[in-house]
Amino acid sequence: MSLIERVSRATVCLYLAPHGLHGVLRRAGHPVPDSAFHLPIANPDASWQVALAALRGWLEQHNEKTLPLAVSLASRWCAMLVVPWSGALLDRSSAQRFLHSQFAAVYGDGARAWRLAADDAPYGKPRLACGIDAALLQGVQDAAAAHGRRCLSIEPIVGPAWRSIAGGKPAGSKPAAFALVEAGRLLLATTSSGRITALHSQSCAIAWGDELDSAWRRWNLRTPQLDAIGQVALLDLSGVPQAEVPERFVPIAVASGAHLMREAAWA
Repeated sequence: MSLIERVSRATVCLYLAPHGLHGVLRRAGHPVPDSAFHLPIANPDASWQVALAALRGWLEQHNEKTLPLAVSLASRWCAMLVVPWSGALLDRSSAQRFLHSQFAAVYGDGARAWRLAADDAPYGKPRLACGIDAALLQGVQDAAAAHGRRCLSIEPIVGPAWRSIAGGKPAGSKPAAFALVEAGRLLLATTSSGRITALHSQSCAIAWGDELDSAWRRWNLRTPQLDAIGQVALLDLSGVPQAEVPERFVPIAVASGAHLMREAAWA
């Protein structure tokens, strides 16, 4: 889900991760040839403050154009929950109180300082919600504004990842689950009716291919319906390709997290 949402015909799509800033220019919904870039970030502690400083530096060096930005953030900086339905979600102020109570129950009282947003699920259905440190969110907005740019969207990378997998496919052919691998992070998700319905996130080693199946089996202990899923779409944004992965995981080619972004991205 996006914490900011608007529309633009030409957008610089960015993927901000602990060890790199990836970007690509999209026009009319398509990447412009030869516009992609990757800025490595020396960040051994995976601090968002260091990554944000790198983003500021890139904006400082590329301020000749003020095209708007669509920003996706690494999963390690985005807390995700599937929250149960509540009538409180129908009102903005009560929705925030409800979401904060849900996140605080899982992540502790520190979650009360996060900015929270939830997707627009059908009435009565659970909703996918995201919490982002308010200082990180504000820092991205301020960095863009300081260089005359608007942020059209700021969202966790899982949103663009799922849209990239499901986009254009008829309902019956969308995968029932997918795995997203980033540097040091593994996220598993199940889907139904075009929406993410459950999530599992954990840290992972450089040799993440060895961890996929064990992570799936551990999640299966809490989510027995995984038994019925034979194939899992796999998106690798780790930058460390594996010689092989378990058979159930089907790799999907993608250049970078920025390439997953679509114009006016939101979920």
